[in-house]
Amino acid sequence: MIYKSYLVEKNIDTVKENLILFYGENLGLKSHFKRIIRESNKKTEFFNFNSEEIIKDSSKVFNEIKNNSLFGNKKIIFIEQINDKFLEIFKELETANSEFKVYLFADILEKRSKIRNFAEKSKNCAIIPCYSDNQVTIKNIITTRLSGYSGLSAQNLHLIIENCGSDRIKLNNEIDKIITYFVDKNIETTKLKLLLNSKINENFDLLKDAALLGNKQSTNKLLGETLLEKEKNIFYINILNQRFNKLNELDEN
Repeated sequence: MIYKSYLVEKNIDTVKENLILFYGENLGLKSHFKRIIRESNKKTEFFNFNSEEIIKDSSKVFNEIKNNSLFGNKKIIFIEQINDKFLEIFKELETANSEFKVYLFADILEKRSKIRNFAEKSKNCAIIPCYSDNQVTIKNIITTRLSGYSGLSAQNLHLIIENCGSDRIKLNNEIDKIITYFVDKNIETTKLKLLLNSKINENFDLLKDAALLGNKQSTNKLLGETLLEKEKNIFYINILNQRFNKLNELDEN
């Protein structure tokens, strides 16, 4: 069954099938779906595979499907980089009658794609196209995530959109920065321009990465080159804290 991505985005539980295929060029939207799935299944065991390793040894995924968790937890399986080479295994997954959810992620699948055609016709599989965002969807994301913030004028909306284009990953990163920085929920144009200054923020990101990698030479060099502003200290600390949390989440998974 084919689902509209914007409807699934509003409520992931509308998808009842246990085998779900996301495909398309919108990397940011697919990443967003992964985050939604994880956040709505906090007590679930997650398993991550690449399609190539499953093609070489399909028992890796089917053993997980057959074996119940020792702790009685639900299981969710993510399989990345799906293409037509995966079709036969896809068919096996479709008839596995598993209670576990299996989410598959692919890049662009053309209309002649065998796995896309099979999934679209299947009664046991959900397929969700993830096409590029346009200015309308980008604007909706901004207004939804920044609901309750004052100062979200047409000018400031334009600044954010102009800075991110149709890149949802960059957009979400910029919105995270805005939420972190404007703790009083009052967006000021002058400060927003400074916050969205890509050169300053790119330098801080490089500094952050060099420090976390323990690269003393690069860290010292970037400390001399990066403009660090006192009023943004809380913002810098929060950015570091977000990275620590992501590293901790990866370690736990």
